[in-house]
Amino acid sequence: MERVKAGGERSYQVARYRREMGQVMCEAQGGSLEILKGLVGIDTTNPPGREREAALWLEGLLEGHGFLCEVQDLGDGRANLVAVAEGRAQGPELLLNGHLDVVPAMGQWSAPPFKAVVRDGKVYGRGSCDMKGGVAAMCQAAIRVMEKGGPGKGRLKLVFVADEECSNLGLRAYLREMEEGDFAIIGEPTGMEVAVAHRGVSRDYIDIYGEAHHAALPDTKQNSSILKTAQAIVAIQTMNQELEGWRHEILPPPGIAVTRLEAYEKDNVVPGKVRMLTDFRLLPGMEKEEVSRFLRQGFSRAGLDKVQITSHFYMPGGEIPVSDSYVARMLKVRGEISGSLHRPQAFDASCEQCFLANAGIKTIICGPGNLAQAHTVDEYVEISQLETAVMFYERAIREILG
Repeated sequence: MERVKAGGERSYQVARYRREMGQVMCEAQGGSLEILKGLVGIDTTNPPGREREAALWLEGLLEGHGFLCEVQDLGDGRANLVAVAEGRAQGPELLLNGHLDVVPAMGQWSAPPFKAVVRDGKVYGRGSCDMKGGVAAMCQAAIRVMEKGGPGKGRLKLVFVADEECSNLGLRAYLREMEEGDFAIIGEPTGMEVAVAHRGVSRDYIDIYGEAHHAALPDTKQNSSILKTAQAIVAIQTMNQELEGWRHEILPPPGIAVTRLEAYEKDNVVPGKVRMLTDFRLLPGMEKEEVSRFLRQGFSRAGLDKVQITSHFYMPGGEIPVSDSYVARMLKVRGEISGSLHRPQAFDASCEQCFLANAGIKTIICGPGNLAQAHTVDEYVEISQLETAVMFYERAIREILG
């Protein structure tokens, strides 16, 4: 990994200034709230991402508290931040992970989406919930640990990545260069519940062919692409009924949704091809080949043997066994803060737990905010959850690293 100084002398000076101001601001005013305000103020909309500016800003903050920081340059203004603190004795590695990119801020916001607004105990702004709130809380917890002497053993590592919202460019790049890891927490919004699994997703283009013909003629031909598409949608509903019988200890069953239909040649032509995009939510362990096979068999049973299936995007599901001792330790930490019993939960969206788990890192998902707020107009995170997250991450660091 190499520290980023690209983009010309003036742009680097601006980035350095922002890092220094970020450090001064957070040291002067303190807390995850001020870190979150700073992060929301950096537009990392993906596409195009531009996470490098946020990575540099966090570098300036964390270096000032004793972390060894490196910015992993991914090109085109994109970057990861890796910040490391070594313990005083040998021990495991704990990775606190989050993503720096956010989805576009569409719609009519009540305040500028890239200027954090505090109102009624909430922080409004794009990414406040998904998931700059989690990143801010992780930074503040790590700073508290460093102010108290640092990790007792092992290694604390903060890894904040680019491109989670699209193609996982950032985490894939980090994992290609990583050393061995042991434990991880992803700060996605779970309402501060400890989530242990998420469904994967396969998005596939389904091309359905027929004979184009004049729209003035009755659309009753058995070889009409439009009629075949209707059959295909009914076939998907039948597949969903079959999938309802699939069981998982934590997660809901798999399911298929049609998210896009494209078919047009001319106003008075019934087209010869329809393209459909499906979103197939998967249980952990379901491979890409199994998805394609399941779809083909479902269409074949409906009499549709000549559809063409092309993979568009695939992310596997992820999980850590409910019985794993790491899960028990994190539930204990969470219970100590709330004073109540907490049970393992599912994370309803896809996330990057699958990649960390496949790298042999035991990973849970726990962060401030509610998933219902993610990707919405006037996105927000409650300040009380932000404060709970700081306590949880700090205690988790102590639990694992002494």
